[in-house]
Amino acid sequence: MKKLAVFSISIAIALFVSGVLAQSAEPTKDHAEPARNHEWLKQLVGEWDIQFKMYVQPGQPPAEAAGTDSVRTLGEHWVIAETRTTMMGAPYRGILSLGYNSLKKQFNGTWMDSFGGQLWVYKGTLNDAGDTLTLETEGPCLLQGPDKTARYKEVIQITGKDSRTFNSSMETPDGTWMKIVTIEYRRKK
Repeated sequence: MKKLAVFSISIAIALFVSGVLAQSAEPTKDHAEPARNHEWLKQLVGEWDIQFKMYVQPGQPPAEAAGTDSVRTLGEHWVIAETRTTMMGAPYRGILSLGYNSLKKQFNGTWMDSFGGQLWVYKGTLNDAGDTLTLETEGPCLLQGPDKTARYKEVIQITGKDSRTFNSSMETPDGTWMKIVTIEYRRKK
């Protein structure tokens, strides 16, 4: 009787696992032909020169740096960008992943860089004109210290075939938005 029970449970587990594997092997809508939003991401692909401005102190001129951004695809649904510059006399590297989830109907992404241990996780939307992607995230508050959290808004705007901008802002404790970073991108010839 015990052998029959063990055998029955083993068969049930095997059928369950094979069903899960069969479902994961079936193409989903997200693996179907890339959507318009996936195509939008591809215009970011290439080699770019960047002019970086970081607004360290309100009312003071920004710290400026030049650098590069190298963007490649990862399949049909993702782009990976690697930014290189020098900030405050030190090499600075950052990696951005951006993709579009057709099922959730939103852009998703991450950012990590060589200056900190924070993994920024993005959710975003494209405007109706199709030229501006707004990403939202939360992370350590620059004004109140790393133990406090703030909301951040990052905007990628296509300004031409070979140009785009990036603007990052943080919501302050009084509810206003403070500009932190702007980057101008020009495609390398």
